[in-house]
Amino acid sequence: MSIEYSWDITELERESQLNDLTDVVIRVRYKYIGTDLDSQETGEFFGATPMPQPSLENFIPYSGLTQQDIIVWIEQNANMEHMQESIQNQINNKLNPTIIDSKLPWNSYIYK
Repeated sequence: MSIEYSWDITELERESQLNDLTDVVIRVRYKYIGTDLDSQETGEFFGATPMPQPSLENFIPYSGLTQQDIIVWIEQNANMEHMQESIQNQINNKLNPTIIDSKLPWNSYIYK
């Protein structure tokens, strides 16, 4: 199984003042999406990752941030292995379901 991953950054939480810095991102909320290239099945991981306090040397002002900056921060601070494993399990469960909706033995339709 070959999975391609993509990001949807949904929110940046920030502090207006943190030590000597202003407009500091403190948490990133996102959706991490994996698509199996063979089946096109997808899995999603919704997360919120706290960001470490930046130093004066590596601080990027909020107005100067790019999506790629945020993705790098997440990849450095989140448990990427866990996220990818969760997505892979979702895709596997879609391709090989272990729980199946069935007709009741006494009815001809399925409850959903």
